[in-house]
Amino acid sequence: MLTVRVAMLAGLGASLAVPVLAQTNLASQAAPRPSQTIAFFERAKIGPLEVTPIGVIRDQRCSDPRFCYRPQDMRVSVIVYADGIMQEAVLRLGIPTKVPGGYLTLVDPGTRPRDRGALRLDEYRLDIRYAPAIERDR
Repeated sequence: MLTVRVAMLAGLGASLAVPVLAQTNLASQAAPRPSQTIAFFERAKIGPLEVTPIGVIRDQRCSDPRFCYRPQDMRVSVIVYADGIMQEAVLRLGIPTKVPGGYLTLVDPGTRPRDRGALRLDEYRLDIRYAPAIERDR
């Protein structure tokens, strides 16, 4: 957001007021973002909701899709806070999930899959996107 600041310049024995455009960071006053990257157990505002990822239910992504015989699937459990009400939702990778007022979609888990062994939760950086419901969905 751009704001106008006034810079005082001293010159020729008098002070001049000159408007200067400056970029101001108003993150605390900014509108909620429709997409956010979140770590597990971190609470973040996405659209009008607050979301906290709490666990991986399933991560069946293939590290090399050329040799993958199963469908790519990832499911994450999140707590959604909307209008003072808390509820659990399960987000599937790339599939919108109905939540109060719209849809949440797990866009990207933020980490590559592995052939062997589990990923630690702190390796994930979940990209979750909010889309408001259209009138016919309400």
